[in-house]
Amino acid sequence: MRSVNVRRYFWLATLLVSASALAQVQLSDENAYNPIPSPDGLKIVAVRTGWREGGSGGLGRSNLRSDLIILDRAGRTTSALFHADSFVADWNRSGIVSFRDWSYALLSEEGRVLNEGHVCRAELARDPGSGCVERVAYLPTSGSFVWVHQKFGDSVLITPRGELSPHDHDKYLGEWLAPSADGRYIAVGPGRLGRSLRVYDFREKTWTDLGSAAIHPADEWNWMEPSWNPWFADSSQIAFFTAEGLVLSSPDGKRNRLVLRTEERAGLAVPSPDGRAIAYATFASRPRTSGGRTCRFGTARESGWPDWMGQPRRDVWWDRRRA
Repeated sequence: MRSVNVRRYFWLATLLVSASALAQVQLSDENAYNPIPSPDGLKIVAVRTGWREGGSGGLGRSNLRSDLIILDRAGRTTSALFHADSFVADWNRSGIVSFRDWSYALLSEEGRVLNEGHVCRAELARDPGSGCVERVAYLPTSGSFVWVHQKFGDSVLITPRGELSPHDHDKYLGEWLAPSADGRYIAVGPGRLGRSLRVYDFREKTWTDLGSAAIHPADEWNWMEPSWNPWFADSSQIAFFTAEGLVLSSPDGKRNRLVLRTEERAGLAVPSPDGRAIAYATFASRPRTSGGRTCRFGTARESGWPDWMGQPRRDVWWDRRRA
């Protein structure tokens, strides 16, 4: 959603999948987005949005709320203002990972700040040439936040304790970060000036370039792009979209195959916990009359040919047994 179209509301939904149909059911009336489940699957953290007092008075993000809230599995809001002025990156066994305006925090389920800090000094944060980025990830295995520091032709993973990876001198790494469940790898997503998806192996201390990829199907979302986790639960594969379609790859890129072609731009590939389905989003190629574009959600499943929001679309479903 574009920040200039604040009259359009977000709502949280669940997708119910059967062997022959995919139904969309509203989960909550909250004006919120970027839902992330807790590790046990019993609760959800999301970003509540809407008009915010005390902003610049324009149509940018300083005039929109971004407050974290917690809901239960039934969609009931259990914490109406869990944490103010934050976006959410992850909810792992260590806590809820939040960030905004070049600051980050690890939060307990009760809202207690467990760890916090800044990506860079305040005077550097808004300098385009400083190399500072806003998004962060948290590595439970090392108990540390990590982000990308990138100047043109020089990118490196950084933690509060110093550099974590060798420097990459080929291109921007991007600032979207997704650690694997076993803590061995971290995927670094495409930035606006570079479109390669890369994986860093903490054990081997090497980078793997998985080639051109897209995390989100619409470039104009920018700072409101939701967080993403492309890893299978066993960390053996990563799912992502290219210009051709949905690709599954091993972290080292040696096993790589195209499993699904889509007619429209797609992204946000997220495997299910059991690895038998992959959820993703597409943006329609035709604009809405009210502005912006239509966002739709689908699932690439291991078996069966479910409908696309009630409309048969066999070309967008992946049957793992037939591949």
